[in-house]
Amino acid sequence: MLIDSHAHIYDEQYADGGKSIIADMEKDGLSAIVCVGCDLESSLTCVELARNNKNIYASVGVHPYYPETVTNELIDKFRALSEEDKVVAIGEFGLDYHHEVYDRDAQIRAMEMQYDLARELKLPMIFHVREATGDFTEFLRSREFPESGVMHCYSGSVETADICLKKNLYISFGGKLTYSNSRNLSEVAKHVPLDRLIVETDAPYLSPSHCIGQINYPKNVAYVRDKIAELRGMEKEEIDRITVDNTKRLFFKIV
Repeated sequence: MLIDSHAHIYDEQYADGGKSIIADMEKDGLSAIVCVGCDLESSLTCVELARNNKNIYASVGVHPYYPETVTNELIDKFRALSEEDKVVAIGEFGLDYHHEVYDRDAQIRAMEMQYDLARELKLPMIFHVREATGDFTEFLRSREFPESGVMHCYSGSVETADICLKKNLYISFGGKLTYSNSRNLSEVAKHVPLDRLIVETDAPYLSPSHCIGQINYPKNVAYVRDKIAELRGMEKEEIDRITVDNTKRLFFKIV
């Protein structure tokens, strides 16, 4: 059994709000799914799904696309939501400079506010970082992560991974690892210590190579596991055990 450590099963691309995904979890080889918030509305939905479904857990946070929404009032709402037993992390938050127009200062401010909340609550953090390595590594250098965190859907270099690892963070791999042009990422997957490696889908996004262009599903985390086993010359069952143990250690409220 695997844990999908990062999925958005509430997404409108799933016509039933994720009900069929949840119903099929055992059949699909999934022992748990971490449902990740991207704004207040989706965070509330994640919490509700976790309340009502045994093997669903939630995170609350604001994606870097929406930094202007991160106010003191929103932080107060996340603080209250995080009292729930099944809210396991703050995130996803971070930096994303991919699009031509973005507010760098607002993204950094929103990241800092959510980092401070996670430290206050003693919860791990889920980081989204795209095309912003310089600013993010500068952020890392001046901060500590006693409750750890994870680099969601990692796509950076070995060198950047080492900076994250030295800061007590985990590295999570998604569907991109299965792509034929993922040589650099494959090197990272072979380099990361086994006790710092976890898997995810980011469903419904970033489908693995066999279904690019289609809606992604949490069950496809098995293809990411398969690729890691291939790259490291290990049995699939061993990668299952390692990644589940790591995910539970990171998100320590998962039972």
